[in-house]
Amino acid sequence: MIILGAGLSGLIAAALNPQAKVFEAASQDAQSHRAVLRFRSSAVGDAVGIPFRKIRVNKGIWYQGQYCFPDIQLSNMYSYKVTGGYFDRSIWKTEAVDRFIAPEDFILRLIEQVGDRVSWNTPVTELPESRPIISTIPMNKVMSLVKFDNPDHNQFKFSPIRVQRFRIPRADVFQTIYYPSSHTAAYRASITGDLLIVESVDDPAYPDVNMEHVLASFGILDKHEPVVPIDATHKQSYGKIAPIDERFRRFVVERLSQKHSIYSLGRFATWRNILLDDVLQDLNVIKRLMNADSYTRKIAASRA
Repeated sequence: MIILGAGLSGLIAAALNPQAKVFEAASQDAQSHRAVLRFRSSAVGDAVGIPFRKIRVNKGIWYQGQYCFPDIQLSNMYSYKVTGGYFDRSIWKTEAVDRFIAPEDFILRLIEQVGDRVSWNTPVTELPESRPIISTIPMNKVMSLVKFDNPDHNQFKFSPIRVQRFRIPRADVFQTIYYPSSHTAAYRASITGDLLIVESVDDPAYPDVNMEHVLASFGILDKHEPVVPIDATHKQSYGKIAPIDERFRRFVVERLSQKHSIYSLGRFATWRNILLDDVLQDLNVIKRLMNADSYTRKIAASRA
């Protein structure tokens, strides 16, 4: 089995398929997930043998210096800010929820598990002859590799984001705040334990992130104990994706699997906003499809 991409989806797939070989365009040093990473259950951690911690996440919306309830106006402002269009986003869901979090070094542990089965710095310009293939790279890129009939690449809208991380002294809370305002590039900030993650749009139309503004929304006074940056600002090219026509999306996924034995896995490959919990479920579906396809091929060969 071949896996394209060694992001989180690809590494989870590789950890659960010990014979799979992985091709990744970036270097190993570049593979460190910096955005917020939460799960609905411990299933992914249980599957790969890495314990998760159950926590309670509290959420809020900060607009014009105060907390607000979600409404249509704020939802549309937030959606346009992060995608350039008007779609239902997570800002609607501000009730407290139970979640599971992985250790901060989760992706490094997965890399260690997968080991030398990953070929780093190996961009795929032509698809390997060996099949089946699990693809976690963006759908539009795979369509180009298979020379998809009349691909409408204009459908694929995505926005880059910037991620900044800080350490907060004497903190162990789990909180997320949304910022729909056009007066700051920040659109979401989250505290996971003592780790503050600030996500912002990479768009010159929005003013740079004002950390005093972010800290004030959390009620944190930096002058008491300084909040310390822990690495440089990181840019993610495929930060936010906008939905595409659902019939077209399903058609592409089915065509890739049925005609090319390429099975799409993860947010970018299936071009839908999902949590990593869904990756585990989708892997089970892919395994069933692979087995079914293998059985079909054997029957066809026996009748030839």
